[in-house]
Amino acid sequence: MAIVSFRNCSSYEEVKGAVTQAIDDLGGMERFVSPGDSVLIKPNMLGAYSPDRAVTTHPTMVRAVTEMTLDCGGKPTIADSPGIEKFSKVAEKTGIAQVGRILGVPVVPLGESRPVPGKRDDRFRGLELSALALESDKIINLPKLKTHCQMTLTMGVKNLFGTVVAQRKAAWHYRVGLDREDFARLLLEIWATLRPGLTVMDGVVGMEGRGPSNGSPRRFGTVVASDDALAMDLTTAGLMSLDRSVFPLRKAAETAGMVPKDIRIKGDPITEWTFEKIQLPPPDSLRLLPSWMDRFGRELLAAKPEQDRERCLLCGRCVEICPADAITMRERRLVFDYGKCIRCYCCHEMCPADAIRLRQNILLRGLEVLGR
Repeated sequence: MAIVSFRNCSSYEEVKGAVTQAIDDLGGMERFVSPGDSVLIKPNMLGAYSPDRAVTTHPTMVRAVTEMTLDCGGKPTIADSPGIEKFSKVAEKTGIAQVGRILGVPVVPLGESRPVPGKRDDRFRGLELSALALESDKIINLPKLKTHCQMTLTMGVKNLFGTVVAQRKAAWHYRVGLDREDFARLLLEIWATLRPGLTVMDGVVGMEGRGPSNGSPRRFGTVVASDDALAMDLTTAGLMSLDRSVFPLRKAAETAGMVPKDIRIKGDPITEWTFEKIQLPPPDSLRLLPSWMDRFGRELLAAKPEQDRERCLLCGRCVEICPADAITMRERRLVFDYGKCIRCYCCHEMCPADAIRLRQNILLRGLEVLGR
């Protein structure tokens, strides 16, 4: 039986108490960490964003869980693999490097990777994950509760995509193309391989709108802990009233027969306002059309990335991160080759200035107005 605990937490000053309560609901940290265990603590370190941007896991959350790991005699290492920026810059800007210095715990990038055998799907036999993640005795997963332009929400299962090292992320985005369910199946493959014993989600201040990096901070006022990241994600999405048509992780889990059969919810009562009227990313053709119409959807209905010239810093990050090599820079303009573009929206996700707009086709805008 999977357990999911929701604990109220109105501010980051209250995090340690809320985290302790949530983990106690699961049986206490001693259930997950034994003396001498090497423990990978995996926060969301998407990029060099300050904690107030609500893009990355808040450092107080990382500190609380790391302290509890140390108290149990574990040997923690805090690590992640940001999309493109230098790890040291990301660690400093997010405040996580300071946590490591205070506690005397290494904060390092996930570097070396190695192939893993496909557990459930032969299509992912070429998958490589962080050697540190594969070799650690225990993994504690620390996601941030956010919306996501491709996956609708990013929580516990999606956070483990960070164990795909560096530019291999872009390669997998290219391989799964614009099929949301294929990408969700890849995420499930990674989760099934690593199976973190404990997941603690930062939902004190999360993100809504155009997440995972360019949305708006949203105070959910909760810390969520579970011994099953998939159960936590499906439960949280259910509390937001998201059905399988808009949350591809649920659809992929149902198809693969991976939906937990028994989930027990503990902790504080979830008030109606906690997830009320969350602003989701705008829909695109991937939610409106069957898979055999993907090519039509990409060309005519899927939102197209384009440059906001007033915001653009001309940093070239979008050019570098694009897995399809569909973006070039010419005379201070970004040029998009929409024939190559796979609509993964990595350019939007990694832009530090929110200078990549996702422009919807007029037909798609009409469908959205009609509620279709």
